[in-house]
Amino acid sequence: MPDPDIRIEELTSLEDLRQCVEIQRATWGWKDEDLLPLRTLLLLNKIGGLVLGAVDRDGRVIGFINAFPGFREGRVYLHSQMLGVLMDFRRKGIGRALKLAQRTEAIRRGIQRIEWTFDPLEIHNAHFNLEGLGTLCRRYVADAYGPSTSSLHGRLPTDRLVAEWHLASRRVRSRVEGGLHRAENRLPVTSTVVHLPADIADIRVRDPARAASIQQDFKQQVTDLFGRGYCVDGFQSASPAGEVGYRLVPFQPQVLAT
Repeated sequence: MPDPDIRIEELTSLEDLRQCVEIQRATWGWKDEDLLPLRTLLLLNKIGGLVLGAVDRDGRVIGFINAFPGFREGRVYLHSQMLGVLMDFRRKGIGRALKLAQRTEAIRRGIQRIEWTFDPLEIHNAHFNLEGLGTLCRRYVADAYGPSTSSLHGRLPTDRLVAEWHLASRRVRSRVEGGLHRAENRLPVTSTVVHLPADIADIRVRDPARAASIQQDFKQQVTDLFGRGYCVDGFQSASPAGEVGYRLVPFQPQVLAT
């Protein structure tokens, strides 16, 4: 944790979990119908899920992350639903610290995979997930959560990519553990890039119709490539001027070793 006065710990008390509900309001501006309620947060720790918080020296929860237990491909995994940090504490490494603590706890439990969804038009999140944490994506879910009450989504359909975090893979370890270099030469030769405007966040605000068209075009390109066996394995901030890009390669076992 970058700040020694902030610690990451499992949250179980009513008071701590109430603060998580308020962090949701502050982060996304949701109405009550979109909030993960207190009773569900309380349940998670009893059914194999997890709620972790970033807590300051006064005992205030300033960020949290939660996960539900899931079952996929014959194995238990965690579905990480949301990560929120209060505005004054963002861009200070707290989100990363919460994710790494979640990984550590999952591995302690014998779990090797965490998944979550993210908006592909949120390019800072994309870079963090793909480059910072080493996730990959093989699924696109159209309008995953239905209409959102948050103004942050620009009233677009809540389309999401599914991030797969293979916790013990070389791909992940090379990004989150020191001393392990990436093996870029192991990448498949065939790759392609699907581009987005670097200012897509501004376009959502000033030109919603164009943003909707961009989202639809991105969905068509990516889902077509997924259907042909490709996966998203990287995010390129240094694409042509004014653009960013999702790199896709044919999914093969060696992708997890890069």
